[in-house]
Amino acid sequence: MTAVEWFLEALKQRGVRWVATLCGHGLDPLYNAARRVGLRLIDTRNEQTAAYMAVSAGRLTRQPAVAAVSSGVAHAIALAGVADAFMDGAPMLLVSGAAAVRTRGMGHFQDLDQVTLAAPVSRYARYVDCAERVLEILDEAWRAALEGPGPAHVTFPMDVQSAEVEPDQLVRPPWRPPRRARLGDPGEVARLLADAERPLVVAGSGVYYAGEAEPLTEFCERFAIPFVIPIWDRGCAERRLRSFMGVIGALTGGPRLLADADCVVMAGAVPDYRVGYLQPGSVAPDLRVGFLSEGWREVGPLYERSGGRAHEAWREEAARRRDRFRRSVWECGERQSGGRTHAVHILRALAEVLTDQTVLLIDGGSIGQWAHHLLCDRYPGHWLTCGRSGVVGWGIAGAMAARVTFPDRPVVLLAGDGAFTFAVAELECAVRQGLPFVAIVADDQGWGITRAGHLEKFGEPIASALGPVDFAKLAEALGARGLRLEAPGAIASALRSALEAAAVTVLHVPIAGGNPAGA
Repeated sequence: MTAVEWFLEALKQRGVRWVATLCGHGLDPLYNAARRVGLRLIDTRNEQTAAYMAVSAGRLTRQPAVAAVSSGVAHAIALAGVADAFMDGAPMLLVSGAAAVRTRGMGHFQDLDQVTLAAPVSRYARYVDCAERVLEILDEAWRAALEGPGPAHVTFPMDVQSAEVEPDQLVRPPWRPPRRARLGDPGEVARLLADAERPLVVAGSGVYYAGEAEPLTEFCERFAIPFVIPIWDRGCAERRLRSFMGVIGALTGGPRLLADADCVVMAGAVPDYRVGYLQPGSVAPDLRVGFLSEGWREVGPLYERSGGRAHEAWREEAARRRDRFRRSVWECGERQSGGRTHAVHILRALAEVLTDQTVLLIDGGSIGQWAHHLLCDRYPGHWLTCGRSGVVGWGIAGAMAARVTFPDRPVVLLAGDGAFTFAVAELECAVRQGLPFVAIVADDQGWGITRAGHLEKFGEPIASALGPVDFAKLAEALGARGLRLEAPGAIASALRSALEAAAVTVLHVPIAGGNPAGA
């Protein structure tokens, strides 16, 4: 077998069934090997799409998914997805082709130090420069992606890919115990919370990746402790919960909770801009802070032993603030609509149609803010957003990844018109490869969140307005189904019909613009 055949067989043993890719220089041996070992290649029209597919699948499964791209600038383009994964802590593996090792640095075709380029945004990055060590290198990359979690990268030159390697020549990966970084002490967190009058848990992506969603939410429900999720982090509110108060850190505000808490536990969350860096001005000067990523099942008994009690009054007050803010956002949308269809009408239709099984993807600035505020009664792990990077334009790739990951679930992409056009040609790829989903395009003819800010600050938009696009006809030109919806009352029924059709469908909804504002 060749080195790349050993590599792909090892990926299959790790549960990988497909690779997102765009063909080009450096990939022919890998493609031929994928055909031989029975690994599906899902080809895209842009390397960013391939990388975003891998990132999205990694977020949904907690296991690294794989993207393969060619050398040079193709590798650089794919790094957009790698950077997104790095900032958000999502597991993935980027494999980039390259010309022969023996002419590296001599100016061969697309000669580029790809490993050095990838290293700052990767948990692991190296050349596969020895065919006999291919399994050892894959094992190191895979472990780094899981333990980060985050992205790993290997550059795989063609001559090394094609090298024949006998089984007894392979360097087998040494056995090593897994490293799990357990941040925080359950006993200390239990004591902090037990001494608090107004505790708040900030549940970030680390809870999701550690599989701690159920014990954390059970603890918060049992003892009436409010919890929030930083906007764009992975969700852990799998169902409607009394203690879940929605997202925190949205540009467009939120209910006043953090500033009035006397104890905050960062549960798999980072103290970044979304929580005011936990600095005075955003939090009380005497705020007590704890950190705990894993071990929430242990916290309950320790909490009771420390004299902890249920905080019913504080939870009721937090819920009143949440509901008041949410009502004011609904009212803001109705005022902005001026009799036209608005984002709030799309979200009402979504709330009506979404089931517990629906994979919802949210791609866009302004529409994303509306969605996070108005769909705040739950936030399950199978809903996808851009992640901590705040990137837009990943949504079609994410929908394709969601479909191949969950072939029997409804998949709905909610996108702004700007975000959707980043990779709209990928609709053809989704149609051709049988990866159906429904996309709702909220079209306000602008980079909505920026344009609204410009109007407020400068009185006019600066390079943030967009022209009209007939997204329904564009979808049809790319082989998908397209439907333009003008009336708010038509959205829910059109969405239901589109989901039943099991085809790539674009619902084009022209809307009045504006960002959420709540009291």
